[in-house]
Amino acid sequence: MAEPSTPTVTWAARMELLKDSAQQRLLHALMPTAAMEQLIADGKAEALGQFEGSPVHYMNRWWRPDGLGWVALDEAASAELDLHAERYRAATASTASVRPPTETDAEQRQTTPAHPEAGAA
Repeated sequence: MAEPSTPTVTWAARMELLKDSAQQRLLHALMPTAAMEQLIADGKAEALGQFEGSPVHYMNRWWRPDGLGWVALDEAASAELDLHAERYRAATASTASVRPPTETDAEQRQTTPAHPEAGAA
């Protein structure tokens, strides 16, 4: 009686499974605040904005602060936040190009008369 053949699993496939397993454990664990701050500083994670409680994008997921650390949102919530983040970035980009008037602008508005007085040299 012949034994059924077992599929050969390559090292690359095993490493991919281990990577996925480790990623899933990380996504379900509370990340310490200091660790997330370091990821942001290193450019590996990106905060949506410069405001308190801003969500952070890391490992294809959005994370939110939760007391002692950061928790990853589930896939559905992350996908929804992707849409809101895109709109937020577009809105902030459009308002960033509109700069408030500066003192120099105000001084320049104190213009000279449009029509010089007759006989002025």
